Order: sequence, then structure tokens, then C-alpha cells
Amino acid sequence: MDQSAPKRYRLTKRGDIDRVFRIGRRKTDGRITLVAAPNGLAWSRAGVGVSKRHGGAVRRNRVKRLCREAFRTIREELPAGMDYMVIPRAGVELHVDGIRASLRHLAPRVCGGLEEPGG
Repeated sequence: MDQSAPKRYRLTKRGDIDRVFRIGRRKTDGRITLVAAPNGLAWSRAGVGVSKRHGGAVRRNRVKRLCREAFRTIREELPAGMDYMVIPRAGVELHVDGIRASLRHLAPRVCGGLEEPGG
């Protein structure tokens, strides 16, 4: 299993992120909200949105790193060809294992029934 984290697995462009929020489906549990939309690629990508409610820049960056690490380690278990936006809830103690469990639980639910646009 490839455990690397090349940039192609990250959502970095504003247009891609806007598209996920515009056409994607959303599911929530106690830790995160997951928004997903088809991306037309053979692999999945993820982005992380952390609000200022989480605290200062150091805290927000730590939360982003935890979410990216959780996605990186289970990327191949999640439905492929999707763009995911991970939005962690403020006020919840976040750990990589918990975020991983949330991704495993929410990804199949949010991706169920989604198709490629025009497909």
C-alpha cells in the first residue's frame, strides 16, 4: 500500500473546493463533517477546512495536519474518484484514530449513489 502523500491527493485550488461544496453531499458525526463530490480522476483527493473557532493559527494548523494524516493512512480504503472536504467540529478533542474512524464511517454513506456528472 502506497503511504506517500503527494500533492495530487490534496484539494488545493479554490475552484475545486467550491465545486465540492456546490455539488457535493454532506454527512456529519460527532467529530467531523464530510462533503464529497465526484472528481473524474482515478484517485481521491481531500481538503481540510478549519474555522477560527478552533483557536489560533498554531492550533488550526495542527488540526489540519491531523486530518490530512488520517486521510493519508486510509486513502485506499475510501471510495476512489472522489473529492472530500473534511470539516472538523470545534470544541471536540481530535485524534488521528478518531478522525480515521469518522472517515471510514462517513465516506461510504456520503458517496452512496453519487455518480460522475453526466454519467
